[in-house]
Formats: sequence, C-alpha cells, structure tokens
Amino acid sequence: MTDDVVKEILDWHRETARDGLAGDGVRFVEPFGAWVVHGYSEVNQVLTDYSTFSSDELRYSAQPIPHRDNPVLSSLSAMDPPRHHLLRRLVSRAFTPRAIQALLPSITDTVRRQLAEVDGDLDVIGRLGYPLPVRTIATLLGVEADRQPDFMRWTEAITSFAGSFADDPVRQAAFRTAHAELAEYFREVFAEHRARPRGDVIDTLLAAEPDGSRLSDEELIDFCTLLLINGHETTKTLLVNTVLCLAAHPDALAQLRADPGLVPDAIEEALRFLPPVGGTDRFTTGPAGIAGHAIETGQRVVAMVLSANRDPRVFAEAEEFRPDRTPNEHLSFGHGVHFCLGTHLARHELAIAVNALLRRFPGPWSVGRIATGRTPVGIDVLDLVLVSP
Repeated sequence: MTDDVVKEILDWHRETARDGLAGDGVRFVEPFGAWVVHGYSEVNQVLTDYSTFSSDELRYSAQPIPHRDNPVLSSLSAMDPPRHHLLRRLVSRAFTPRAIQALLPSITDTVRRQLAEVDGDLDVIGRLGYPLPVRTIATLLGVEADRQPDFMRWTEAITSFAGSFADDPVRQAAFRTAHAELAEYFREVFAEHRARPRGDVIDTLLAAEPDGSRLSDEELIDFCTLLLINGHETTKTLLVNTVLCLAAHPDALAQLRADPGLVPDAIEEALRFLPPVGGTDRFTTGPAGIAGHAIETGQRVVAMVLSANRDPRVFAEAEEFRPDRTPNEHLSFGHGVHFCLGTHLARHELAIAVNALLRRFPGPWSVGRIATGRTPVGIDVLDLVLVSP
C-alpha cells in the first residue's frame, strides 16, 4: 500500500511534466483561470521578468482575490522592486555565510538529539521535518522554539487559505483565528525586543528605516510571518521529498553510502526531481507574450517549476533520479529577484539531516506509513514513517 502511494507521487510528477511540456508548453487552463507555463526557458522568463510578470497579486490581478487578507500577499515574496530590494537587503544579513556557519552547531545538535530519542521507526515529519527547521528559524528570528505546535498550526491555516480554498468556511475560520493569534504573538515579541534588544533579525527590522521611516507593526508582522512560514515549510517538504527519492531509488542511496561527498549533489537532484513547490504564481502588469501566445493585462500565470525541472532540452535523462547530476540548474528555489533567501541555510540543514539518516538507517530505506493530500499544483505528504532496519 505504501509503495503504491510513493509510486503515485512519482508518477504524478512525471506525467504532469510530460503532459505539460507537450507542444510549446504554454496553455490557458480553465479550472485554474490561468495561463500555465511548463518549459524551462518560459518558466525562467516568468520568474525573472518581474516588470512584466509581477508577484504583486493585490495590485495586478484582474480577478477577485478571495484570500486578499492573507498576510503572505503583503510580504516580501509578493513585492516588486524597488521596495522589494529595500526590504530584502534588511533581512539578507541574517543569511550571510558567516551567519549560517554560526547556526551549524545548533542544527547538528538538534538532529543528533532528535534521532537519539528514536527507538525503532522514524516519524520523518514529526521527529525531524518540523522540529529542525522550526528551531533553526526560531533561533534566527530570536523567538522561542517551544511554540512549535502553534507555528505548525498557524502555517497550515495561513498557507491553505488561498484560491478556491479561501471560500471554505472551515478554512476561513481557521485562517482568521491563526492570523489573529500570530499577530498578537509577534506584537508581544516586538514589545520584548524593544525593551531588551538582542541583536537578532527582529531587532534589525524594528530599527530599520528602509525609506526614511520605521516599518509599521503590520509590515513587521507580514515580514516575520513570511520568514516563519517559508523558513520551516520549505525545508520540511524538501526533507520529506529527499527521503522519498532515496527510498524509491535504492541504487542512488547505495551511491551515497559509498561516497557521502555526493550528499549535496543528491539534495540538488531531489530539489529538481520533487521540488518543494510545484508551481508559483505571477500576474501580468500589461499585455505580455510567451512562446507566441498573447496574454492580457492582469492575467494569472502559473510557472510550473516541476515541469521546467524535467525539460529534456535542459536536463539529460530528465525522468531519471541521478544523485551525481552536474550541472543541475533547477529552478526550485526560484530565479531573479525572488531567488529564495534561505537557500544556503536549507541546503546545510538537509545535508546534516541526510548524513545523520544515512548513519542511523543502514541499508535500503523502506516507507512504513505515508499519508498525502492533493493541492492544485502537487501532492503534499502529510505523514511519513521510515522503517527501522
């Protein structure tokens, strides 16, 4: 049964990419109400040309936005330059090589302690997928990691409040509760930091005057919400997908055991093969063209990263998982001005975790339990257990 679910995930990615890349890879999809773009070159164009394909849904979408109250739509990821550049520079100092190196001992210690408490099978998400990135981003922000259950609940409620899902009364209620609780939590955190500065990211944001004035509490909350959500959700998904790739490809796992130096390359291949996010939205700021298709102003354009990562014009044997693949210029962390700030941190977290799992689980990996949920652009893994040998 579990093998069937893993196969379903792998088959869905392969078939979605294959079907999407047929023809010119660009088409209008009625159920999405959007232009969907699959080819590597075209996806790269959408991700890079922010003046034509904007991240600012609130400003440019010609369609009603049922999730317009979602703070993610007012955060850094939904901004265009020049304000995007101003705010990104503020927080980028938290992700410098020196800052990340300073976090590595605590990341290593978290992985060690989390695995030391495992007796038998491993709950990948509960034991590592959530605790590792939550504790790391909490340290980075300067907040307490003991609110992990709340962070997880808030993240789920906020990230699922989007598109047609925003019409669901249950999701609406969960979102309103999570948003109010998260805002109140960060207001308390801001008050503590103003009273006792700690020299962390939040102190930097509180003192910043990117355009000559301080950020409002609402702007600060949006900023911290993005860091909190993206800081752990992406890394959790990447860890899960890496485990799935290695469990489904025992020869690749054996390669890593024979040469642990391949772990960073294997992580890049997992990013390409099963990206944390299948597609990302942009909105046309004016009349636009992609691969000869004319697109009107205010149209939603979905850049299907999962398809671009399997474009045979860029990747040889694109449907094969090859842990030694180089070069590997996947688009899973984005491209251009919205290239993921936490890329290097996530890579370090994953490398430390995968190396520890290689030691803890010798031999082939077997999935003992798995639960999934469908999204418009992918399949989310909600539960994953790695069986002890």
